[in-house]
Amino acid sequence: MEFWQLLLLSIIQGITEFLPVSSSGHLVALGTFLGLESTQLDDVNIALHFGTLLAICSVYFQQIKQLFSSDRKWLTSLVIGSIPAGVVGVTLQILDFNETLYQPEIAGSMLIVTGLLLWFGKVEEESTENVKSFICPKSALAIGLMQAFAILPGISRSGVTIVTAKRMGLPSALAARFSFLLAIPIIGGASGITLYKLLLNSGEKSVELAPQQGTNLYLLLIGVIVSALIGYFALRWLLGIIERGNFHRFAFWCIPLGTILLIYSLDG
Repeated sequence: MEFWQLLLLSIIQGITEFLPVSSSGHLVALGTFLGLESTQLDDVNIALHFGTLLAICSVYFQQIKQLFSSDRKWLTSLVIGSIPAGVVGVTLQILDFNETLYQPEIAGSMLIVTGLLLWFGKVEEESTENVKSFICPKSALAIGLMQAFAILPGISRSGVTIVTAKRMGLPSALAARFSFLLAIPIIGGASGITLYKLLLNSGEKSVELAPQQGTNLYLLLIGVIVSALIGYFALRWLLGIIERGNFHRFAFWCIPLGTILLIYSLDG
């Protein structure tokens, strides 16, 4: 993978991670159009997600601190909500099935599914007297199951979890907060496993970058920094969009892109 390709992937990751359009689906789409192999996208995808994880921690720094003081009741719900994706993620790692998922036909199909979920899952904001201020463990598990579903490239993690939380009566701001806090353990765990694998294999691979050899660890670090910086501003922008109630309009992006990618992959 060339430096400019990784840089482009990093920019796309930073922009799309928090928007309900599936960053993984966009990385697969871009990788397909650039002629990259699915084996090259696996480690890159998780590494760039770590960059946007840093953006989450920056934007929600105060809320993360409160989890260990005034908002401790959120911890139980976050742990329960993280279990489904954790189980699925570990299972995929054990079976070495991750790379199989990064196929353009899968990403294209799931982008269409994301668009439909965004459009038909839209819900009007309720009055302040009726909305919830906390997610119970049962609701957290349901949202966590949707996050596990979002391991499929093309399914927007933020999209399906926020829509599910709003459907359960949570106001937009708290739905977004729970969604992005829920991303921390799963992205952090996946990134840790990837870093361990890269360090383990670093002695066996040449430092020269070639398409057959994966991606150089130093270039991945640059990608992490770029995706973190861009992701920070993208997250700030998305929170404003959620508050204005225009979340479902991203369906008009996901469905056409998914259709184009699906047609391209089938014809190719």
